[in-house]
Amino acid sequence: MTSADTGGAAPRRPGGALRAPAAPLLGIVGAAKHAYQLYHPPLPAGRARTPADKGLPLLHKTVVASFDGVPLRAWVVPGAGPHTVIVCHGMGRTKSMALGHIELLHRAGHHVIAYDMRNHGDSGADRALGRMAERYTSDLRDVLHATAADPRLRGGAIALYGFSFSTWPALQVVRRSRVPVAAVIADSGPAYDVPAGLRHFAALRGRTLPPWLRGPLTFAAYERAFEFFAMRMLRLTDWPPDLSAYDTRLMFIVSADDTFVRPDAVARTARHYPGAEHWTAAGAPHMRGLRFDAAEYEKRVLGFLAEAFDASEGAMGGGRP
Repeated sequence: MTSADTGGAAPRRPGGALRAPAAPLLGIVGAAKHAYQLYHPPLPAGRARTPADKGLPLLHKTVVASFDGVPLRAWVVPGAGPHTVIVCHGMGRTKSMALGHIELLHRAGHHVIAYDMRNHGDSGADRALGRMAERYTSDLRDVLHATAADPRLRGGAIALYGFSFSTWPALQVVRRSRVPVAAVIADSGPAYDVPAGLRHFAALRGRTLPPWLRGPLTFAAYERAFEFFAMRMLRLTDWPPDLSAYDTRLMFIVSADDTFVRPDAVARTARHYPGAEHWTAAGAPHMRGLRFDAAEYEKRVLGFLAEAFDASEGAMGGGRP
């Protein structure tokens, strides 16, 4: 049959009438799957590098999450002391991503604790569909308390070093911990407007989505649904946290060429905290400031930590509570 046989119209493909109504549904299904994977990402393949590969001393530690019993696996890299930095990796990564930072901190004399977040790396997994912000913040608090109680690390102050997603719990935990936090370094995050950040992330994913999710109607539904599901699972409250009652020093590091968490989104968070340091790593993509602007990165990070630890040590009379 030709188009002339149907009065000039092209023949309809079977099922064509279902495609338009089904398009939003496909987007919603795809968004639900990817929102779940945001907090439960597939594990990377291959052997992960460790501090031992860089010739650093390495001990292992397991912290059991008080929220639900998930085991959190951590590296302990002892330094000359007395102060400790807890390193938290980015979403979809593992503690191995921060090996360069761990080496930098160790060579500056600090003890370093680096742990895999739940659902990442060597740590245990959950199948949770909600309260993810509370879970991740509670986990970091558990690691913080375990660090303060570790006899191998006693005597100094503790700082937190978060990347991308983990910068949110790093700020949140300051007022939820009985252990004082001397400083927080937030690299490549957090965004002030979290829903807007999730919409931006969904738009970026559009470039790698399968063809069945790229149609105009499907992708429009996908973007809206991804934000909805991701926020519903996260259940982030009291954002940004009010830290005015705490002496914790804050440093926000922005990567100039960051396409995942826009520099202006992080700068807005930094402006929310009077006195916070805010620095942009020139030419750096997401979480790569140390590699692309190494000398300045090292100088600023180590200088900031030295000042924060000195101030904290004075306030505590030279010892950790």
